[in-house]
Amino acid sequence: MAREISLFEAIRTQRAIRRFRADPVSDEAITRVLEAAIRAPSPGNRQSWYFLVVRDPETKRRIGEYYWQATLEAQREPGYAQIASSPVYRSADDLARRIGEVPVMVLACVEVRGGAAGPPGRGPITLGAAIYPAVQNLMLAARGLGLGTCLTTRHRRFEREVKELLGIPDHVETAALIPLGYPAEGEHFGGSRRRPTTEVAFYERWGRKKASA
Repeated sequence: MAREISLFEAIRTQRAIRRFRADPVSDEAITRVLEAAIRAPSPGNRQSWYFLVVRDPETKRRIGEYYWQATLEAQREPGYAQIASSPVYRSADDLARRIGEVPVMVLACVEVRGGAAGPPGRGPITLGAAIYPAVQNLMLAARGLGLGTCLTTRHRRFEREVKELLGIPDHVETAALIPLGYPAEGEHFGGSRRRPTTEVAFYERWGRKKASA
């Protein structure tokens, strides 16, 4: 059992984990991260989210095939070659080759029928407000238990096929595929580089820095 850590330590040390040990993830751990997910805020408190946990090897393999095909399509797009050599994209492509072998996949889904995720006509960014806070809660809870995750959406190139495979109804969309497991040897939490708040935070008006005390 991983030691308990504070919320701020989890936030500070969370990072994308893309290589996992084969060790199984317990039902208790999965329940805890899902319980954290559903504590997130949602527009109008509609809670139009669903979480589909996949551990069956054959199902994961088939999702992995769609994911790899989506990766091959992405690699053929203009501009991909210029970014493919970056460590992040190399790591993402490495995950794509093996994602069907991860211990657990969690599909974070959101209901869209009848504007359940928000008023119609507001666009996908508003729809995201109905699910991505819950995804972040799930990922922070996983970090608190010593479990690695990352947020992926590449499978959405084959949204129709993935939904058919998993029996997801038409009025529900998949918003993220989250691999979940214990980090493999060589993977670690923490150390992710971020731009400082002094570069990205303004006060009262765009471009205005915080006045010195």
